[in-house]
Amino acid sequence: MASAAKAEISSELEKKDVPAAGEEADNNPEEPMDEDDEENDDGGEEDGAEEEEDVVVEVGASYSCKRQDGSYHDAEIVKTRLNKQAGREEFFVHYVGLNRRQNEWVDKTRLVIPKPVKEEQVANSVDPEATEEGKASLKRKNDDCTHEAKKVKVDVEIAPATNSVMASGDFAEELTCLLCSELFQDPVMVECGHNFCRSCIDKAWNGQESFTCPDCKEVITEKRYTTNRALANLVKKTAGSSAVLTPAKPSEKPKPAENCPEHDERLKLYCKDDGTLSCVICRDSLKHASHNFLPILDAVAVYRTELSAIVAPLEEALKVTEQLTGQQNEKVEQHKSNVSEFKQHIVSEFEQLHAFLKEREEKLLEQLQEQGENLLKEMEANMVKMQDNQNNIKQTITMANERANDADSISFLTGIKLFIEKCQEEQKDVMVAGNTLLSKDLCQGTFKGPIQYSVWKQMKSFVVPYLSPMMLDPSTAHPNLILSEGLTSVKYGDNKLPLPDNPKRFSQCILVLGSQGFESGRHYWEVEVGDKTAWDVGMASESSNRKGKIKLNPKNGYWAIWLRNSNAYKALESPSKTLVLNAKPKRIGVYVDYEGGQISFYNADDMSAIYTFRATFTEKLYPYLSPFLHDSGRNADPLRLVHN
Repeated sequence: MASAAKAEISSELEKKDVPAAGEEADNNPEEPMDEDDEENDDGGEEDGAEEEEDVVVEVGASYSCKRQDGSYHDAEIVKTRLNKQAGREEFFVHYVGLNRRQNEWVDKTRLVIPKPVKEEQVANSVDPEATEEGKASLKRKNDDCTHEAKKVKVDVEIAPATNSVMASGDFAEELTCLLCSELFQDPVMVECGHNFCRSCIDKAWNGQESFTCPDCKEVITEKRYTTNRALANLVKKTAGSSAVLTPAKPSEKPKPAENCPEHDERLKLYCKDDGTLSCVICRDSLKHASHNFLPILDAVAVYRTELSAIVAPLEEALKVTEQLTGQQNEKVEQHKSNVSEFKQHIVSEFEQLHAFLKEREEKLLEQLQEQGENLLKEMEANMVKMQDNQNNIKQTITMANERANDADSISFLTGIKLFIEKCQEEQKDVMVAGNTLLSKDLCQGTFKGPIQYSVWKQMKSFVVPYLSPMMLDPSTAHPNLILSEGLTSVKYGDNKLPLPDNPKRFSQCILVLGSQGFESGRHYWEVEVGDKTAWDVGMASESSNRKGKIKLNPKNGYWAIWLRNSNAYKALESPSKTLVLNAKPKRIGVYVDYEGGQISFYNADDMSAIYTFRATFTEKLYPYLSPFLHDSGRNADPLRLVHN
């Protein structure tokens, strides 16, 4: 704002520097003029005109005088002297209203002396042969002349001030406070003669026992200054309006009182118990009996440390929140993409059954829309919550940093205890609320599974994929497993069979693989589990380990679910995930979409989805089963592959 105002001021001065007719083009005798300039110095008068009459400076008279700092102030001529060395007359001046220690010797060029109006100039403008009507005209002309003379006098008083300042340097800098680099606001002059904004010098001297000028570093005997009205008026006149001079500073805080409101003593202490600023009398009063006090500067250090301790964990929490917000946004976008993808899959599947299954299609689409919107609302609501949490943390950090960076000790400590308590409460709220990444997926088994097969009983001829007729591979079966003659069922036997130990056979885990593997396409098969209390059903990669104790999870090439203790279902992820089923299935259906990277499990009784694994498959996949142990006869029934 200051630079903009300076530009306006400089532009205004350039306009004022253009001399009017009858005025001098330069008023600074220290800068020599060219001969051509001397010839035209009359501003339009004819050559050979008399030189300007020298004006006498009278002792006791008052003139506007240019001070060392470039400002103008009314000064009284006390005495004169002749400086032989410089070859000029000098005047000892006293600045009206200022300390006499600021009196100084000045030369004539620093005085603003009004030019006298010569009577001959008025007389020469009168026509001697004028008639009575001409005399009346003469009177009007004399009046006009008098008015013009007054106007010339005013111009002469102002113009030299402008020209002189311009000659000494950039005029805009003369109107700028050294401390705030803004145009002067309520300018004051300190003892050495330099000018500052009142609020700037107060802030610079605040809390100091000895005072120096921020510009020249001269020691000031007392904390005292004088209002410089002349400089303030000069800035106003030059800027053209007070609005340019005093630009509004946003959110400027009111300066707190420096003295105790009860005892009118300087505030030097901080009461830790009450959280208030105090004076030495407050410390000894009954009101603060047994209270703990700190000097103001010590209290500032202590509470700055507390603020820093609050900001650090908040900044860490902000980083975590920002990271989780980004991840949540990715989840939302992925969710939207999945909704679109699943919708396309549903429509594609139902195109083959559209004539018969229109009602089913619309029902599933409605279910997808409802579930998709519900999940989306939950994730978006969670994201909004985290964004709100993030904004609250940012706001608290900003407030704490602004407070911690407050250079004014009084302002900093005013209400600091309540402010810190508020920040601590905000910190606790952030830690309690926490930031949890909500990652909920659509039921992929329901919307991207074997949808045609789910309505197979009504439309068997249209089902794709059809029910694959699976068989078991005896070369892979654990020695305790007993396979049926048709290789369609398996149960656990108490005695180990004398079977050769080949690389495909499971040596410790009670498992058996299917004889048919899948390395492309979509496939669906079922296994009857009945009322068994424990079993495994899943898929295994061709290169999966068969020897020793095996950890069954996707990392080791196994994608499966199991039942233990009659009602404990789990998906064998890493780590495993507990499954909650609405009903105990009698049949388990397994759907494999090789290119789509999907293995889904269903309650084949009603085709409700149980769990879905997602992966990228690079080798052949084989069905695998485990009838598990007998469990004292409660789990003796076999597992049977379903063929129709």
